[in-house]
Amino acid sequence: MKVASIFLNGYYNFDQIRFYRDEIESALEHDVPLICADGGIRIFQMCDLVPTVLIGDLDSIPNFTTIDELKQSGVNIIDKWIGKTDKDYTDGQLAVVHALSVLGCNYIVIYGSFPTSSDADHFLGNLKLMRFGFCMSLVPSNFQAEMRDVFQAIYFVTSRIEIDRKNEKLQYISLIAEHGNVNVKSSIGLRWDVSNLWIDPDQPKALRNVFMSEVDQVIIELAEDSDPVYIIHNW
Repeated sequence: MKVASIFLNGYYNFDQIRFYRDEIESALEHDVPLICADGGIRIFQMCDLVPTVLIGDLDSIPNFTTIDELKQSGVNIIDKWIGKTDKDYTDGQLAVVHALSVLGCNYIVIYGSFPTSSDADHFLGNLKLMRFGFCMSLVPSNFQAEMRDVFQAIYFVTSRIEIDRKNEKLQYISLIAEHGNVNVKSSIGLRWDVSNLWIDPDQPKALRNVFMSEVDQVIIELAEDSDPVYIIHNW
């Protein structure tokens, strides 16, 4: 499984800057490429680190930053897109395309993707980035994606997932279907077992399940012919 980390020009909890620094440093230690979509460069600057790649139309780069400075820091600037996309692709889509088509990754972790009080449109678009990657993947059944932040994560699950407990507080698990053929084969570790459950996209009843108090991990496996499902973990 080859992983890429994508940093969008979105919301970051700056009160928890250590979280992002740790995530970036861990990725660097494991040679995970860091793809920055346009203004996502801000989180790197706050952490005093640099990404592997900067991609997009670059219209959201901070005024105090120059492309030459980033190049001198070793950042690969993908400027062939500048002036050529004109809304055909979002910066996030360009980052996903680069991760899958150029770098050959099949697991993407997306940061800066959750909403504030005024950008639900960006959040829903970011959610679709995971499905966008799934649809363009050469082997969709092997594709994995997640949106990750300090206290929550959303997983795009195509087959099986193991979710670890983050702390001793309540751990919430929600399953949301986008298509009509989401079938859960089995689940382990949830208070309300969802084994053999068909999740109706028009009936959001698989929300706010919880980890059993004595377990440190939840395992959810889809049936072989199931459509993908979004699994949300809040802690």
